[in-house]
Amino acid sequence: MARDKSGGLKAASLILRIATVALSVVSTVTMASATQPADAGSPAAVSKVSYSDYNSFRYSVAANVISAALQAVAVYLTTVHGGRKQEAKAAKSLAELVDTAAQVLLYSSSALSFAVVDFGSCGGRCPGVCETAGAFCWRVRASGAISITAAFA
Repeated sequence: MARDKSGGLKAASLILRIATVALSVVSTVTMASATQPADAGSPAAVSKVSYSDYNSFRYSVAANVISAALQAVAVYLTTVHGGRKQEAKAAKSLAELVDTAAQVLLYSSSALSFAVVDFGSCGGRCPGVCETAGAFCWRVRASGAISITAAFA
């Protein structure tokens, strides 16, 4: 009895798209919860550090939300694509385009998250944000790692 290989590939593709949606949401929540009071001995003039203090991290949150939405659209397109062959082909092509856009967003988002060590360091002349708020940096890096995992999915 011959197996339907395209059915298995479609199922694997669907599972990976759903995983990308879930990982993008987890990355968004991780980044959005990245807030920490600054150390008492900190030279920084702020009392707390938050992801919203940095435009790059706000972009990261937005990119992850958009990526999750795009992948949800791709799931819809690949599961509910109409009965005609032309519609199915168009839906598949559009889903592949959406996949590419989501990957671009996730890769750029994770790159910004991994650059957190350099934020506020003035080119190494003063302590950066990671020296005054270590747990904040851990959450930002974790969000970046989750984003890159989502991009690979």
